[in-house]
Amino acid sequence: MKRVVAERVIQLVWFVASVFATGAVWFFLSKDEYISALVSALSAVVLCAVAMYLYSLNDLSKRLKVQREKLGGFLKEAEAISASANNDPPPIGEHNAWVARVEAYLTEALDASYAARFSNFNGMTFYVSNPNPGLKKSLEGRSSRLHEFIAELAQK
Repeated sequence: MKRVVAERVIQLVWFVASVFATGAVWFFLSKDEYISALVSALSAVVLCAVAMYLYSLNDLSKRLKVQREKLGGFLKEAEAISASANNDPPPIGEHNAWVARVEAYLTEALDASYAARFSNFNGMTFYVSNPNPGLKKSLEGRSSRLHEFIAELAQK
C-alpha cells in the first residue's frame, strides 16, 4: 500500500503556497517586477495543486483501508458459517444471505468485476470431507477470493 502522506507535510505545502500567493506576489508587484510576481502566483497555484493531490492520496488510502476491513469482516462471517456447516439443517439460508451481502458490497464499493470474480472458482482445488461439501466449497472458494481482493487493495 502506498504510504499515507503526513499531515504536517501537506500543511507545509499549504504554508509555502500561501507565502508565494501573498507575500511574494505583493512584494514583486510593489517593485514593479511583474514577471517575478507572475512566477510567484503560478508557483502558488502549482503548490495548491500538489497539496490537493496529497490530500487525495490520503483519502484514497483511508478508503482502501475501510474496504479491506469490511472484506475482513466478511471473512469472519464466512468462518462462522463454515463452523456451523455440519449442523442439521445446514445454514444454507445464512450462506445465501452472506453471499448476497458480499456481492452487493463488492459491486457498490469496488465494481462489478469483483462481484463476478467472487463467485468464480476457476483455478481452485478443493479438499473437502464434509457431509455438506457444496456449502464448504462455496465458503472456501469465496473466502479465497476475498483474501485475493484484500491483497489487491493493499497493493494500491
